[in-house]
Amino acid sequence: MGAGFAVAGLVWAGVSMLLDGGVGRQDGTWGGVGVAGVAVAALVVLWGARRSGLVLAIAATGHAGYLVVTDLESGVAGPSSVVLLVGAVATLAGALTRRLGGWVRTGVAVLVVAAAGFGVQPIPAAVAVDGHTVAAGVRLPVAERSEGEPWRWVADAPVVEAVAAGTGLVVGTDGGKVVSVGPGGRRQWHYGRAGTRVTSLVTTPDQALVVTTFSGGGPHARDGELHVLLDAATGAVVREWPGDDHSDLDPRPSTTVLPVAERLEQPDGTLDFRVHGTDLRGGQHLWTWRAPAGCLSPWGVHESGTDVVIVSLSCGDSWGVAALGDRDGVQRWQRLFPVAPGKSTHFLVNRTSDGRAVSIDNLAGSREVVRTGDGVTVGAEALRGRWLWANAGPVVIGEEQSPDGKVLSSNTVDPATGSVTAVTMPPCAGRRTVATTANTVLRLCFTDTTADLAWQELSSTTGDSTTGDSTTADSTSVPGWTALPGTHGSGDYRSPFRAAGVFPAPGFIAVVRRGDPAVLGFPG
Repeated sequence: MGAGFAVAGLVWAGVSMLLDGGVGRQDGTWGGVGVAGVAVAALVVLWGARRSGLVLAIAATGHAGYLVVTDLESGVAGPSSVVLLVGAVATLAGALTRRLGGWVRTGVAVLVVAAAGFGVQPIPAAVAVDGHTVAAGVRLPVAERSEGEPWRWVADAPVVEAVAAGTGLVVGTDGGKVVSVGPGGRRQWHYGRAGTRVTSLVTTPDQALVVTTFSGGGPHARDGELHVLLDAATGAVVREWPGDDHSDLDPRPSTTVLPVAERLEQPDGTLDFRVHGTDLRGGQHLWTWRAPAGCLSPWGVHESGTDVVIVSLSCGDSWGVAALGDRDGVQRWQRLFPVAPGKSTHFLVNRTSDGRAVSIDNLAGSREVVRTGDGVTVGAEALRGRWLWANAGPVVIGEEQSPDGKVLSSNTVDPATGSVTAVTMPPCAGRRTVATTANTVLRLCFTDTTADLAWQELSSTTGDSTTGDSTTADSTSVPGWTALPGTHGSGDYRSPFRAAGVFPAPGFIAVVRRGDPAVLGFPG
């Protein structure tokens, strides 16, 4: 019977090497030491040196137990360490059990250990994951103005990420939880991983899916990250996959594809990237792209549109972007700008919330809004010389600013039609954040003690050089506003300013402050 336990322990130790260790354990050294310890202990027990085998088995079990505890603390563990612990405990049982027992008892021992090895594998997910799904509800129209008394919803930990998706507002917290908040402050679904924190939350252009990045904890996490794809309407997990460390960019999915950039080492020290397209839902590899001969992709992936991936491209003294079809990786269009020696070669690229356009902003001064579908530039004259905020919503905002950062004038461009509208809301004396819907521009103007939410209906004429006027503008105060808490995280509120965000969501307008657990909702 003792031999049966030792053999089963040896087998499960070997199997643990084939199982997922979790994203927190990128280095296999600790697991390898554990497997070697169990294997040596099992062989010594089988050899007949029971006292030596007992000492080795106790040490192997202690090591495996330590791995289990630290892996579970990380919140992003796989089943490898718990299976290794089963092997270690089985080997210890073999060292403590008499050799005699017959084939029947040996068989029973093997079956017991086998059942334990299979049974413990769901433990890491069961310990870490706290999830609740719902049936897909009716998505209300996106709110464009405040039309009722505001409500307040409070999370269990400070909110560090937020996106409008599914049937409400999806928020990520510093406590490792993602929650969908619906109209009236109703908590819809949630998904959390104990021991982690949310470091990124992005939505697909159709707002049907959200990709959440969880950063693991624990002493050996090594900045491990886990990406979890969630259905934005129900909270159901679509798939999950390990991420690299924080040096990589956050996921930037199109509607159906997730691009992944692979850094390539160049002999002369210059940067270049190879880009892989993977199916967002299934994870299958679809294509690989590399810049053509004589060119480089020095920054990898900038953004994704509805059905394109926007990658960086430099060819000699011309720098810019190229758009690749998200399902085939074939280049559809490119925008290159001559960059003089010594000038900035880095381009800021932001997409509209629906993925139908991107703003391309060279820090040296070139700024354009380009439709992702056909590569056509829109609003060129109206936006010339202005700072562009494509990520404010489906409509792009352009701001003329003074040298000290004050906004002198603003206008919007609808990428679908080229329509231009002047923004005529009163100047903001404090800090600000803006958002757009298809028909409205919203602005949150705030100081440490007060805040106002203003909105303006967009009534415009078509064309690059003509500007329409607003037909409706109004505002309301934000109740209970206090000094902003300390900032947390480094994510993207899909808005020009990260300290606070205003989100037109289905049925309400949400106001969120980074580091504050409260979400304010204005019925619309």
